[in-house]
Amino acid sequence: MLAIKLISSFVLSVILVPIMIRIANKYNIVDKPDNKLKVHKSPIPYLGGVAVFLSILPFYYNDIGFIIPASILTFIGLYDDIKSVSPYIRLFAEFIVVSMAIYFVGGIIEPFQFFILVLTGIALVNGVNMVDGMDGVCAGTAIVSLLFFSLISKNYELLIFAFAILGFLLYNLPPAKIFLGDAGSYLLGFTLFYSFSFLSGRSGRGGYFISLIITGFYFTDLVYAVIRRLLSKRSPFLGDKEHIYDKIRKKYKIKPLFVALVTYSISVFFGLIGLITWDFQIIGVIIVLILFIFLGYHFKLYKYE
Repeated sequence: MLAIKLISSFVLSVILVPIMIRIANKYNIVDKPDNKLKVHKSPIPYLGGVAVFLSILPFYYNDIGFIIPASILTFIGLYDDIKSVSPYIRLFAEFIVVSMAIYFVGGIIEPFQFFILVLTGIALVNGVNMVDGMDGVCAGTAIVSLLFFSLISKNYELLIFAFAILGFLLYNLPPAKIFLGDAGSYLLGFTLFYSFSFLSGRSGRGGYFISLIITGFYFTDLVYAVIRRLLSKRSPFLGDKEHIYDKIRKKYKIKPLFVALVTYSISVFFGLIGLITWDFQIIGVIIVLILFIFLGYHFKLYKYE
């Protein structure tokens, strides 16, 4: 039964993405080059995230704790793609949907735990959004993280989402024919947090730390982005071209496809640490801190170049 769901979500995605490309081009829902943060030369359609959402909808429609907050965040992201949404409105929406996920997955918890999980959820959603700046990176790393979440939590239904993203990724690998858009990056970020909450809610503090490790790629990029911008007296909300994928491309002078493959490898490494150190979480945290420092130093993520 699961195999049928996986194949169906993948096929749906493969079919829906070209449809979304046509719709996006028809209604001018495209990402236009700006010669600043964007490296593509011609307008690229958004709506990839909408295709992924529709591909998983038949399998998650009765999971109220997931589908309602996911729908809210996808809609806000779509509106942001078409118009523009204030960062503060986005943060408020993220607070609402993350809180809903925590409640539906874990029920009533202590205020301090709730506070920490909300901060973690908002950070993860934004961290995933931040890495959606180069073809294939966001979608591919999300698939890797979902694979490890499904393995460790034994919640193999998460693979339905991974297969839907895979169908989209076929069109998003460099050179991309379509982008996730904010609708998609928010959806992926929320899905990873939902997986995060599922593992944390059933395994307590240990599950929380392992979840942090699995999603370490996003937190590494996010933390260094905030540090870098604050040290340069810039707003944390303003984008730049100094993310980990940008640094990888500059350092190794490789094409975007190989950059994406390097980011997948880093995500796999984080996931393997989480998988191997399940019973030795302190060791896992120490290894990840070392990796965090190494990545920051090796790619100079802490400063502008």
